[in-house]
Amino acid sequence: MFERYEVSFDWAKTSGPTDDQDTGFGRAPEPGLPFDRKLKHSLLGAEAAGPGAGPAAAQGQGATATALVAVAAQDVEDDDEPMTETGTDLLELGSWQILKPAWRGHQNAAQKLRSRSDSVKKATDSLRTQLLQTMKSHGIGRVAVTAPTSGCGTTYTALNLALSMAAIPDVTTVLLDLNQRKPGLGEALGHQPVQSMPALLSGEVPYYDYLERYGENLAVGLNSDVPPNPSELLQSQSTADVLDEITGGLTPDVILCDMPPLLEYDDVMAFLPQVDGVLLVVDGTRTVAEDIAQCQKMLNDRVPLLGVVLNRGRLPRKKARRR
Repeated sequence: MFERYEVSFDWAKTSGPTDDQDTGFGRAPEPGLPFDRKLKHSLLGAEAAGPGAGPAAAQGQGATATALVAVAAQDVEDDDEPMTETGTDLLELGSWQILKPAWRGHQNAAQKLRSRSDSVKKATDSLRTQLLQTMKSHGIGRVAVTAPTSGCGTTYTALNLALSMAAIPDVTTVLLDLNQRKPGLGEALGHQPVQSMPALLSGEVPYYDYLERYGENLAVGLNSDVPPNPSELLQSQSTADVLDEITGGLTPDVILCDMPPLLEYDDVMAFLPQVDGVLLVVDGTRTVAEDIAQCQKMLNDRVPLLGVVLNRGRLPRKKARRR
């Protein structure tokens, strides 16, 4: 489940920097961090610093300061000379590999959710195809999934849509639980998150320590906390910076954001500058036409309404057979 790497640092000499000193990668690893965390922090710092940055560049010395990561050797001719890639190459070629894989039981639960109903799967796949085509033609990458009122099935729709997109091997998707009024993605996946979304959006926890991979092309950010200021947090500069960092670091094709109801809170309106479009989920048994019209009016001239998804509907009554 977890990839294993051999790591050697050319600058790790007796006179080199310690854990508490600046390593030249843009940030110093915090004392007491596990080895894999130190490695990720160092690699990301090297990527951010750019070519030529590092202890050698800073001190004017000729010694190389590149972290070498040994990938799993397959079909190598010489066992004593394993193939190596620099940290920068690892980030460029496999940036998703720095994300921690979700527990296999949670991944299995996600797959069971997708295959539980053939009718839901077919309907979701049809929605996925139409949405991806619309997003591609309009250059859209970030989508907020919301509803007029509570109970319309926003979380259910967003999760199934993300799983459907992940079924396409070359489509990378990030799913974020930004419904900080009533988080639901963790419960839907049978996964109790240990970190809170406010910690991610405020910059306290880096995205590569927060997001978890489900398979190779789906990353999910769950939430375990209901903050006192969700709307203010969504429109803060730190939230914009975190989303830009995720976009730049992972370069996902789609970022789906599960959001609170549009007509009940101002969270969606506060978050609109960070998204390219909105997908509206309605309940055929409770949503009225006036609710949809009001949502369209609120979104008008701000972001495009990509579509209206009917999550539930009343089945037509069967006519009595004539005798």
